[in-house]
Amino acid sequence: MRPEDRQAADWREAAAYAPLLAADRSILAWEWLRRDPGYRAAADRALGQETQAAQDSRTDAGEWGLHAFEPAEIAAPAARPVWRSGFHPYVLEADALPTGDARNAFELARVAGMSTIVVESGQEHLLVSDGLRAVRLDLLSGSVRRGPVRLHYRLAGLASAERPLLTLRRLLALWRAGRFSAQLHPVEARAARFVLMLRAHDALAAGATQREIAAVLLSGEAGEARWRVRAPTVRSQVQRLVRSARFMAAGGYLALLGGEDPLAGLGGVPEAIPAVDKTNR
Repeated sequence: MRPEDRQAADWREAAAYAPLLAADRSILAWEWLRRDPGYRAAADRALGQETQAAQDSRTDAGEWGLHAFEPAEIAAPAARPVWRSGFHPYVLEADALPTGDARNAFELARVAGMSTIVVESGQEHLLVSDGLRAVRLDLLSGSVRRGPVRLHYRLAGLASAERPLLTLRRLLALWRAGRFSAQLHPVEARAARFVLMLRAHDALAAGATQREIAAVLLSGEAGEARWRVRAPTVRSQVQRLVRSARFMAAGGYLALLGGEDPLAGLGGVPEAIPAVDKTNR
Protein backbone atom coordinates (compact mmCIF):
# COMPACT_ATOMS: atom_id res chain seq x y z
CA MET A 1 0.00 0.00 0.00
CA ARG A 2 1.30 3.39 -0.94
CA PRO A 3 1.66 6.01 1.80
CA GLU A 4 -0.47 9.09 1.80
CA ASP A 5 0.63 11.98 -0.36
CA ARG A 6 3.04 14.23 1.45
CA GLN A 7 3.25 17.98 1.43
CA ALA A 8 6.58 19.73 0.95
CA ALA A 9 8.60 19.97 4.12
CA ASP A 10 8.87 23.25 5.99
CA TRP A 11 12.36 24.40 5.10
CA ARG A 12 12.76 25.93 8.57
CA GLU A 13 12.37 22.55 10.29
CA ALA A 14 15.62 20.59 10.37
CA ALA A 15 13.83 17.50 11.67
CA ALA A 16 11.79 17.23 8.47
CA TYR A 17 15.01 16.72 6.49
CA ALA A 18 16.89 14.64 9.07
CA PRO A 19 16.29 11.23 7.39
CA LEU A 20 18.16 12.45 4.31
CA LEU A 21 21.35 12.77 6.32
CA ALA A 22 21.57 8.96 6.21
CA ALA A 23 20.41 8.57 2.60
CA ASP A 24 22.58 7.45 -0.29
CA ARG A 25 23.01 9.59 -3.37
CA SER A 26 20.29 7.87 -5.40
CA ILE A 27 17.79 8.88 -2.73
CA LEU A 28 19.14 12.43 -2.53
CA ALA A 29 18.84 12.70 -6.32
CA TRP A 30 15.19 11.64 -6.08
CA GLU A 31 14.51 14.49 -3.64
CA TRP A 32 15.69 16.95 -6.29
CA LEU A 33 13.85 15.25 -9.14
CA ARG A 34 10.51 15.19 -7.34
CA ARG A 35 10.75 18.96 -6.84
CA ASP A 36 11.17 19.60 -10.58
CA PRO A 37 7.96 21.22 -11.91
CA GLY A 38 8.42 19.47 -15.25
CA TYR A 39 8.73 16.08 -13.62
CA ARG A 40 5.76 16.70 -11.35
CA ALA A 41 3.59 17.61 -14.32
CA ALA A 42 4.75 14.60 -16.35
CA ALA A 43 4.26 12.20 -13.44
CA ASP A 44 0.80 13.58 -12.70
CA ARG A 45 -0.22 13.08 -16.33
CA ALA A 46 1.16 9.55 -16.51
CA LEU A 47 -0.06 8.32 -13.15
CA GLY A 48 -3.50 9.80 -13.74
CA GLN A 49 -4.08 7.58 -16.78
CA GLU A 50 -5.64 4.12 -16.92
CA THR A 51 -3.38 1.21 -15.96
CA GLN A 52 -2.36 0.16 -19.47
CA ALA A 53 -1.80 3.74 -20.56
CA ALA A 54 0.31 4.34 -17.46
CA GLN A 55 2.41 1.32 -18.35
CA ASP A 56 2.88 2.66 -21.87
CA SER A 57 4.03 5.99 -20.38
CA ARG A 58 7.18 4.42 -18.95
CA THR A 59 9.10 5.46 -22.05
CA ASP A 60 8.41 9.04 -21.03
CA ALA A 61 9.73 8.31 -17.54
CA GLY A 62 13.03 7.46 -19.19
CA GLU A 63 13.47 11.09 -20.12
CA TRP A 64 13.77 11.75 -16.38
CA GLY A 65 16.17 8.87 -15.77
CA LEU A 66 13.59 6.46 -14.36
CA HIS A 67 12.11 3.18 -15.55
CA ALA A 68 8.68 4.22 -14.27
CA PHE A 69 7.17 7.35 -12.80
CA GLU A 70 7.22 7.56 -9.02
CA PRO A 71 4.62 9.94 -7.52
CA ALA A 72 6.37 13.22 -6.83
CA GLU A 73 4.46 13.64 -3.56
CA ILE A 74 6.23 10.67 -2.02
CA ALA A 75 9.35 11.66 -0.14
CA ALA A 76 12.20 9.56 1.17
CA PRO A 77 12.26 7.14 2.87
CA ALA A 78 8.90 6.00 1.43
CA ALA A 79 9.80 6.63 -2.23
CA ARG A 80 11.16 3.87 -4.46
CA PRO A 81 12.58 5.46 -7.64
CA VAL A 82 14.05 2.91 -10.06
CA TRP A 83 16.85 4.77 -11.83
CA ARG A 84 18.09 3.75 -15.28
CA SER A 85 21.65 2.56 -15.66
CA GLY A 86 22.37 5.33 -18.18
CA PHE A 87 21.89 7.80 -15.35
CA HIS A 88 22.90 5.62 -12.41
CA PRO A 89 26.06 3.60 -13.14
CA TYR A 90 25.77 1.60 -9.90
CA VAL A 91 23.45 -0.88 -11.63
CA LEU A 92 24.51 -4.50 -11.80
CA GLU A 93 23.47 -6.47 -14.89
CA ALA A 94 22.68 -10.17 -14.56
CA ASP A 95 20.86 -13.10 -16.13
CA ALA A 96 18.43 -15.12 -14.04
CA LEU A 97 18.76 -18.81 -14.83
CA PRO A 98 16.98 -21.85 -13.36
CA THR A 99 18.87 -23.54 -10.56
CA GLY A 100 18.69 -26.55 -8.29
CA ASP A 101 21.56 -25.30 -6.16
CA ALA A 102 19.92 -23.95 -3.00
CA ARG A 103 23.20 -22.58 -1.67
CA ASN A 104 23.55 -20.21 -4.63
CA ALA A 105 19.86 -19.56 -5.27
CA PHE A 106 18.42 -16.07 -5.22
CA GLU A 107 14.84 -15.99 -3.93
CA LEU A 108 12.91 -12.76 -4.26
CA ALA A 109 10.77 -13.67 -1.25
CA ARG A 110 13.79 -13.17 0.98
CA VAL A 111 13.88 -9.44 0.16
CA ALA A 112 10.20 -9.06 -0.75
CA GLY A 113 9.61 -6.36 1.83
CA MET A 114 12.34 -4.22 0.26
CA SER A 115 11.93 -5.05 -3.42
CA THR A 116 10.39 -3.12 -6.29
CA ILE A 117 10.33 -4.47 -9.85
CA VAL A 118 9.61 -2.57 -13.03
CA VAL A 119 9.11 -4.70 -16.15
CA GLU A 120 9.97 -2.92 -19.37
CA SER A 121 10.29 -4.53 -22.81
CA GLY A 122 10.26 -7.94 -21.16
CA GLN A 123 13.17 -7.18 -18.83
CA GLU A 124 12.98 -6.83 -15.07
CA HIS A 125 14.57 -3.91 -13.28
CA LEU A 126 14.96 -4.71 -9.61
CA LEU A 127 15.38 -2.25 -6.77
CA VAL A 128 16.10 -3.50 -3.27
CA SER A 129 15.85 -0.59 -0.85
CA ASP A 130 14.97 0.33 2.72
CA GLY A 131 14.25 3.87 1.54
CA LEU A 132 17.67 5.24 2.49
CA ARG A 133 20.03 2.72 0.90
CA ALA A 134 19.56 0.83 -2.33
CA VAL A 135 20.86 -1.92 -4.60
CA ARG A 136 19.89 -1.99 -8.28
CA LEU A 137 19.93 -4.95 -10.67
CA ASP A 138 18.91 -5.18 -14.31
CA LEU A 139 17.86 -8.69 -15.35
CA LEU A 140 18.79 -8.95 -19.01
CA SER A 141 17.17 -12.37 -19.30
CA GLY A 142 15.06 -14.61 -17.12
CA SER A 143 12.91 -13.62 -14.17
CA VAL A 144 13.39 -13.44 -10.41
CA ARG A 145 9.61 -13.55 -9.93
CA ARG A 146 9.24 -17.22 -10.86
CA GLY A 147 11.05 -18.92 -8.03
CA PRO A 148 14.68 -19.49 -7.08
CA VAL A 149 17.22 -18.56 -9.75
CA ARG A 150 20.96 -18.51 -10.15
CA LEU A 151 22.18 -15.03 -10.98
CA HIS A 152 24.92 -14.82 -13.60
CA TYR A 153 26.47 -11.40 -13.27
CA ARG A 154 27.73 -9.41 -16.23
CA LEU A 155 30.87 -7.46 -15.46
CA ALA A 156 33.27 -6.13 -18.06
CA GLY A 157 36.25 -3.88 -18.34
CA LEU A 158 38.36 -2.40 -15.57
CA ALA A 159 37.22 1.07 -14.59
CA SER A 160 33.71 0.35 -15.89
CA ALA A 161 33.43 -2.68 -13.58
CA GLU A 162 34.14 -0.81 -10.35
CA ARG A 163 30.68 0.58 -9.66
CA PRO A 164 28.62 -2.51 -10.54
CA LEU A 165 31.19 -4.58 -8.62
CA LEU A 166 30.49 -2.48 -5.53
CA THR A 167 26.79 -3.14 -6.08
CA LEU A 168 27.52 -6.87 -6.20
CA ARG A 169 29.42 -6.67 -2.92
CA ARG A 170 26.52 -4.79 -1.38
CA LEU A 171 24.06 -7.39 -2.63
CA LEU A 172 26.12 -10.26 -1.22
CA ALA A 173 26.41 -8.54 2.16
CA LEU A 174 22.67 -7.87 2.21
CA TRP A 175 21.95 -11.49 1.31
CA ARG A 176 24.18 -12.81 4.09
CA ALA A 177 23.05 -10.50 6.87
CA GLY A 178 19.50 -9.63 5.84
CA ARG A 179 20.29 -5.94 6.17
CA PHE A 180 22.38 -3.32 4.40
CA SER A 181 26.04 -3.20 5.34
CA ALA A 182 27.05 -0.03 7.15
CA GLN A 183 30.60 -0.55 5.89
CA LEU A 184 29.57 -0.82 2.23
CA HIS A 185 26.88 1.86 2.53
CA PRO A 186 28.75 4.54 4.49
CA VAL A 187 26.99 7.77 5.34
CA GLU A 188 27.46 10.26 2.52
CA ALA A 189 30.28 12.57 3.62
CA ARG A 190 28.60 15.64 2.14
CA ALA A 191 25.02 14.74 3.04
CA ALA A 192 24.64 17.69 5.39
CA ARG A 193 25.75 20.08 2.64
CA PHE A 194 23.41 18.54 0.10
CA VAL A 195 20.50 18.74 2.55
CA LEU A 196 21.36 22.37 3.26
CA MET A 197 21.09 23.12 -0.46
CA LEU A 198 17.77 21.30 -0.63
CA ARG A 199 16.40 23.40 2.22
CA ALA A 200 17.62 26.55 0.50
CA HIS A 201 15.82 25.47 -2.67
CA ASP A 202 12.61 24.89 -0.72
CA ALA A 203 13.03 28.26 0.94
CA LEU A 204 13.32 29.99 -2.43
CA ALA A 205 10.25 28.12 -3.68
CA ALA A 206 8.38 29.34 -0.60
CA GLY A 207 9.35 32.94 -1.39
CA ALA A 208 11.99 33.38 1.32
CA THR A 209 14.56 36.14 0.95
CA GLN A 210 18.29 35.59 1.16
CA ARG A 211 18.24 37.30 4.55
CA GLU A 212 15.64 34.84 5.84
CA ILE A 213 17.56 31.89 4.44
CA ALA A 214 20.79 33.10 6.02
CA ALA A 215 19.16 33.74 9.40
CA VAL A 216 17.63 30.26 9.60
CA LEU A 217 20.27 28.12 7.91
CA LEU A 218 23.55 29.91 8.54
CA SER A 219 23.74 32.50 11.30
CA GLY A 220 21.53 34.61 13.55
CA GLU A 221 23.66 37.58 12.54
CA ALA A 222 21.57 37.81 9.38
CA GLY A 223 18.60 38.77 11.51
CA GLU A 224 20.33 41.91 12.72
CA ALA A 225 20.15 45.36 11.13
CA ARG A 226 22.73 46.10 8.45
CA TRP A 227 23.64 42.40 8.39
CA ARG A 228 25.13 42.59 4.90
CA VAL A 229 27.71 45.07 6.19
CA ARG A 230 28.22 43.60 9.65
CA ALA A 231 28.35 39.97 8.49
CA PRO A 232 29.93 39.97 5.02
CA THR A 233 31.01 36.33 5.41
CA VAL A 234 27.42 35.24 6.01
CA ARG A 235 26.31 37.32 3.03
CA SER A 236 28.78 35.60 0.71
CA GLN A 237 27.86 32.19 2.16
CA VAL A 238 24.16 32.61 1.50
CA GLN A 239 24.86 33.88 -2.01
CA ARG A 240 26.89 30.75 -2.75
CA LEU A 241 24.26 28.57 -1.12
CA VAL A 242 21.46 30.03 -3.23
CA ARG A 243 23.54 29.78 -6.40
CA SER A 244 24.35 26.16 -5.65
CA ALA A 245 20.72 25.30 -4.90
CA ARG A 246 19.61 26.75 -8.22
CA PHE A 247 22.33 24.87 -10.04
CA MET A 248 21.31 21.58 -8.44
CA ALA A 249 17.64 22.14 -9.24
CA ALA A 250 18.50 22.82 -12.89
CA GLY A 251 19.89 19.30 -13.30
CA GLY A 252 23.16 19.43 -11.39
CA TYR A 253 21.77 16.80 -9.01
CA LEU A 254 22.25 14.11 -11.69
CA ALA A 255 25.97 14.08 -10.87
CA LEU A 256 24.99 12.59 -7.51
CA LEU A 257 24.02 9.37 -9.25
CA GLY A 258 27.50 8.88 -10.67
CA GLY A 259 29.28 9.57 -7.40
CA GLU A 260 30.72 12.81 -8.78
CA ASP A 261 30.97 16.23 -7.18
CA PRO A 262 27.89 18.03 -8.52
CA LEU A 263 29.37 21.43 -7.67
CA ALA A 264 32.78 21.01 -9.23
CA GLY A 265 33.81 24.31 -10.70
CA LEU A 266 30.91 26.19 -9.15
CA GLY A 267 32.82 27.53 -6.18
CA GLY A 268 31.36 25.15 -3.60
CA VAL A 269 28.90 25.80 -0.80
CA PRO A 270 29.36 26.93 2.77
CA GLU A 271 30.04 24.38 5.47
CA ALA A 272 26.80 22.79 6.58
CA ILE A 273 25.40 23.43 10.03
CA PRO A 274 24.64 20.43 12.27
CA ALA A 275 21.42 18.49 11.71
CA VAL A 276 20.11 19.84 15.02
CA ASP A 277 20.33 23.56 14.35
CA LYS A 278 18.81 26.90 15.19
CA THR A 279 15.73 26.53 13.03
CA ASN A 280 13.01 27.69 15.35
CA ARG A 281 14.10 31.19 16.22
